[in-house]
Amino acid sequence: MHPISRRRLLQGCAAAGALALLEAGGGTAAGAAPPPPHQWIGAGSFTHVYDPSTPGERRYLNDHTLIKAAGRWHLFSIAGAGAPPGEAPDSAAEVSFAHASAPDPYGPWTTHADALTADPAYFGEEHLWAPHVIEAGGTYWMFYAAGGRNGAAINLATSTDLFTWTRVPAGPLFRGRVARDPMVVRIAGQWVMYYTELSGQDGRHAVAFRRSDDLLHWSEPGTAFTDATTEATVSVTESPCVVERDGWYYLFIGPRNGYDGTDVFASRNPFSFGLDGYAGHVPGHAVEVVTDGREWHASAAGWFRQGLYLAPLRWRDVPPPWQSADNPVAGLDVDGRLTVCALDASDGALLRRVQLDPQSGTWSPWEAFGGPAGAVPTLGRNADGRLEVFSLGPGGAGLHHRVQRPDGGWHDWEEFGGAAGAAPAVARNADGRLEAFALGPGGTAVARRRQISPGSLTWEAWDGGFGGPAGAPPVVAANADGRLEVFALSPGGSGIYHRWQETPDGPWAQWSRFGTAAGTAPRVSRDGSGRLTVTASAPSGVAAFSRRQTVPSGGWDDWQPMSGWTAAAPALVPDADGRLEGFALSPGGAQLSHRRQVTTGGWDAGDDFGEPGVRLAAPPAAAVDATGRIHVFAVTTQGRIRTRVQSRPGGGWLPWTAFGDRQVAPVPSGSPAYWP
Repeated sequence: MHPISRRRLLQGCAAAGALALLEAGGGTAAGAAPPPPHQWIGAGSFTHVYDPSTPGERRYLNDHTLIKAAGRWHLFSIAGAGAPPGEAPDSAAEVSFAHASAPDPYGPWTTHADALTADPAYFGEEHLWAPHVIEAGGTYWMFYAAGGRNGAAINLATSTDLFTWTRVPAGPLFRGRVARDPMVVRIAGQWVMYYTELSGQDGRHAVAFRRSDDLLHWSEPGTAFTDATTEATVSVTESPCVVERDGWYYLFIGPRNGYDGTDVFASRNPFSFGLDGYAGHVPGHAVEVVTDGREWHASAAGWFRQGLYLAPLRWRDVPPPWQSADNPVAGLDVDGRLTVCALDASDGALLRRVQLDPQSGTWSPWEAFGGPAGAVPTLGRNADGRLEVFSLGPGGAGLHHRVQRPDGGWHDWEEFGGAAGAAPAVARNADGRLEAFALGPGGTAVARRRQISPGSLTWEAWDGGFGGPAGAPPVVAANADGRLEVFALSPGGSGIYHRWQETPDGPWAQWSRFGTAAGTAPRVSRDGSGRLTVTASAPSGVAAFSRRQTVPSGGWDDWQPMSGWTAAAPALVPDADGRLEGFALSPGGAQLSHRRQVTTGGWDAGDDFGEPGVRLAAPPAAAVDATGRIHVFAVTTQGRIRTRVQSRPGGGWLPWTAFGDRQVAPVPSGSPAYWP
């Protein structure tokens, strides 16, 4: 047999088939009060707390574990040599576990000698992955995954001081189809190990579990979670982590909603989780949950980062909101001036900046525009050019909107709807009326609302049964004939679906499957030929793809590759000649690539569009000003907006420059991530 690398396991195919999701088990004793509902989980901003690089070698960390012993925190992690920006490293070279310690999870961290190195003489062990360390009976137990010619195995090493580790002589605890990423926790008087696996029934990606009384002998496997995706795809059940809180068990797994994404599922039964128990999202890769007894924290790492990151974990009674696809958001106002809206980093209030002169490129200072807000706003543009800004209250408490007056001023903020999961997607109907499509809290459903007449300040009642549940906010665009078309990601990312008006301003067709499994919400734009193009990222963010209509308002071509690793679906904007320009950001934000649509609808070879040494928090937003030039706006991980503008319509690009001096919230686009 050939050696198996972690990348091959990560990108292993799952056999097609159907398997019903496991139902949450457990029950309530007769006469007992019903349990409280589960809490929702999000995270604050991640802080870079440890860089394992050495002089002359840039190193990354991946799956890891944190344990506190004798007053210090110890970190054990996959470690490897960093790859060029935007590229994944060779995971077959992951052969050792980094070790560091600190008095506090936020540091300062001290680097120690690697804790363990692969030993081919030990039952064919060639690669080391995903260590998990616990203490029991005065001994430290390190469970880890090993790869080699004999396939994947779960191995064990022990230590009395966390520095010297000895493998158990008996060899692997067990082998599986692709068994890896073990995590061990005490539940109901037994040790339980959760690990990543392929389900035995149909080969779909799953989280398996085994039980033990002595940490050495383990039961036959059960299945705690099975991914909804039936097509062959990359794994999205990596790095399982289970914690208990107030009688609920929470399962953290990823990469979901992007490479730097971890979904959370809640259940009363620790051996049965399902999509119906969705309980939030943490915007990090290989997330582990730790607590110091007072506060909860989420740690994260990954191929595209440089070490360990830490964020406060949020437990709340309401779902965290998703973000707009564009951060910041930009569009032409009634006077033909670009208007940019963003979230202030300090208090979440809305900020606005207006282009004073499209020819000279001068802008107004940032000004307060309302808030605070719980998500980046979205924009709608009336037929007469007046903008409408749609905002979500903190914690998703309610939707609001603000309408521009014909003279360029603004009406006051007004309530627009109740609790929601994101600011709505907005487009203009064939008859000139704006229509809004809003995701319910926690992705429960998609609701639709429209103006009673073009440009009216009054809107019809919400239609709460437009669709859902959904795994991300919907996106909407108008066909060349004026028919609106809505695209949405299914729960768990098992597919993209779309729904369209059968006639301009007419009834809606039923939801139809538009694409296979996807990693994040899609994006959509119309080019100069009148055809729509949809972009999407693959599960785990391993690639981006695009799909274009064969004719305006007509059918669809096949999906075609657009870029490699990507943090989200690429952003699209039409150029002066009608061809689309696409911008794709790599996970970790180190590389921004740019491709231009060719006349056949495909894409040119592309180029590197970003700034050396600058990391972006999210894919950029792009808009066209009154002169026809494209403006690209990108938020760095430090919360600074950078902009790049075409030198002339359809021409080359000027250098990147700062866009104002305000610090804005560096939230990942399309992710339920921003929760201060």
